[in-house]
Amino acid sequence: MVSGRRRRGKRHRTLSVFLLLTGLTGSAWWVYRVEDSPRELDATLMLAPRAATIEPPEVESTTGQAPPLPRVNPDTPDSPDVEEGARGPSRTEVLLAAGREALQRKDELTARTSLNEAMLSGVGEGDEEFVRTELTRVGIETVLSARIVNGDPLVDRYVIQTGDVLARIAAVNKVSPDLLASVNGIVDKHRIREGQTIKIVHGPFRAVVSKHSYTLDIYLGDTFLRDFKVGLGADDSTPTGEWRVATKLTNPTYYPPRGGEIIAGDDPQNPLGERWIGLVGISGTAVDQERYGIHGTIDPDSIGKSVSMGCIRMHNEDVEALYSYLVESHSTVTVRD
Repeated sequence: MVSGRRRRGKRHRTLSVFLLLTGLTGSAWWVYRVEDSPRELDATLMLAPRAATIEPPEVESTTGQAPPLPRVNPDTPDSPDVEEGARGPSRTEVLLAAGREALQRKDELTARTSLNEAMLSGVGEGDEEFVRTELTRVGIETVLSARIVNGDPLVDRYVIQTGDVLARIAAVNKVSPDLLASVNGIVDKHRIREGQTIKIVHGPFRAVVSKHSYTLDIYLGDTFLRDFKVGLGADDSTPTGEWRVATKLTNPTYYPPRGGEIIAGDDPQNPLGERWIGLVGISGTAVDQERYGIHGTIDPDSIGKSVSMGCIRMHNEDVEALYSYLVESHSTVTVRD
């Protein structure tokens, strides 16, 4: 009985080994077929699908260039259609517009500030005459007249105290007593009244001469006020650079720089007119020069020309005004090409 069961178990183990060998042999044959014959393998029998390669669509182009991007709908508020090359207004244009608007509102201080900054930044020829004209008009009304516009940083009020003299008040503010007398309508600058309220101007004034345009511009600090025409030295003999006002003379005597007859002041033949503003050079080609100055003339036709021996000529009434603006030791004159 036991012997029969042993024989059946042995046959069962033999059959299992046979079936296992048969399975291994079949698997090896199948792997060999797959690896050895890839071109004959049906893609549907692979364990993982192959990734498909997506080719971009061909775009027909007659120019050989990439097609343009689609145009944004101009009616879409979030995507405005901006014209190529368009730009916003420049700073100068903004300042000019602000100045014009302030003039219409009769806001003189805002107009003066905006137009002055526009001028300093460089206005075009078409706007320069307008800017200079308006700045001169506003400057005369706000600075050089008796009016005081509230909030104007260039001027102030002052009440005359016991012992005050106009010359001392002017010196403290680095302006001339002639200017304060003119602004306040004071007939005798040596006689002022205690308790009187006057307008003072915070100086000093300065001048800028442009050789190419034969102009002398007057500034109070950095604020342009007015301009004058001038005559200059022949053969470019007026040195460029910065000068300091050294002396101021009324009815100056003329001493010819190249020798000759000395001409007294008040003489109709005196080529200096009735005012002399002596200059000392402190920079540029003007440095250390001391024999040049600004003066009037008996030859008004020479204004706007280069005919002098190097000094700066002005019409007599213009140099009288300049004489009241500039002060010794504080005012400067800059000569530019």
